[in-house]
Amino acid sequence: MPSAASVCRANRAGRPDAAMEAEDPFERLKSMPPRGHHALLGIYHVAAGADWAELACPFSAEFLLDAGSGLVSSGPVISLIDAAAGAAIIARTRRWEPMATLDLRVDYLRAARPECTLHARATCHRVTRRVAFTRCEVNDGEPANPVAFAAASFFFTSEP
Repeated sequence: MPSAASVCRANRAGRPDAAMEAEDPFERLKSMPPRGHHALLGIYHVAAGADWAELACPFSAEFLLDAGSGLVSSGPVISLIDAAAGAAIIARTRRWEPMATLDLRVDYLRAARPECTLHARATCHRVTRRVAFTRCEVNDGEPANPVAFAAASFFFTSEP
């Protein structure tokens, strides 16, 4: 299987490669092991469809603001949202293309419960030549009682 970097280079013009065309987006996403920051946080893929992706992040005591508060820091929540939104863009465009987060707004509805795995389901709503727009919902095991909503936009950094 080609590396993500080689696929990105091959798809600079936005053309999906033949393997990506034939594969289910989730199978392609799930085949790439988490690296760097995502691996450190334990972020993993749960499901994906034509324009959406769901990722999860298991609880770690290191995510707490302080041991006595029981409050989960915003860092893991924002990282999970960013990763899920990027995965949703890949699912929709069926391309591996370098991108940067332009804007990410998070509206917290309540505190995440400690000891719970966080789930983020992002949908890519629109893609222009250079920018993709997403929305995301985060829950801690209770989808009917979300922790946060987010909206994010991403800029494709490769040459058009």
